Amino acid sequence: MTTLRRFWIEFEPGKQLWWLSEGVGVTGFDVRDCLAMVAELSIDGPLPPVHRITVDISLAEPLPVRSGRIGVPVWRGVWYPPRNLATGPVHDIDRRGAPFDYPAPVTQPRRARVDRILGTNNPWWHEIPHIDHLLWPLVQMHYACRGRGMRQSAPVVRDRCVADPTYGDMMREALDFMIAWQPTPEEWFDPTETRFADRRDLDEYLGAFRDYVSGERTEPIYPPGSEPLSPEEAVRRAMRVLVIGPPEPLDPPTESAG
Repeated sequence: MTTLRRFWIEFEPGKQLWWLSEGVGVTGFDVRDCLAMVAELSIDGPLPPVHRITVDISLAEPLPVRSGRIGVPVWRGVWYPPRNLATGPVHDIDRRGAPFDYPAPVTQPRRARVDRILGTNNPWWHEIPHIDHLLWPLVQMHYACRGRGMRQSAPVVRDRCVADPTYGDMMREALDFMIAWQPTPEEWFDPTETRFADRRDLDEYLGAFRDYVSGERTEPIYPPGSEPLSPEEAVRRAMRVLVIGPPEPLDPPTESAG
């Protein structure tokens, strides 16, 4: 069995069913697997002719649609329109309903901007929806070198999600993808350099952050190494950056009378 891949399927203009008019996003093993799942949802007749198929479509940029949210693209099934939000991942494989006549799939050119900024070749980061626009809250804020800075940054992100519903929707969509993907601690370590003991701890961390920015939790789970400083350590660090100059004279010198 091959691995799951994401496909974006477009049908001939003017001949498609209403819910196929913007295109369909499907995750499956191959083209016929995806077309069979789309055909199973088509209760209004056979599928119209296929115009174009894009394989391994990236979710880091907006999809070529006018509106609407996506489902869970790491599940096998139709995620745009978001049909798999109601059904969960599809488990049965039956390609008999798929048409045989369709154009050869084209591969979307791989984008390298995120890889260049993050300094990683790990494709998982590249696939996160809206990653180009959410580098700070999704990745950079969680760097080990940021340490305790997340305690100041997380409330700012949450407040913006409340003030800007579009930004909040993008954050939740990206975090839903990350949670569904279930990244390994190694995938998270590169490039954040923040190490979790196992996948369960990382899953809990991501879920808590998602609930926090959505307003369903009062505090996120802070990453290892972000514990608040003790009062004594805070004083020691403040003393290290304190610059003490020579004392100023109490009174300016005066010239003696001649």
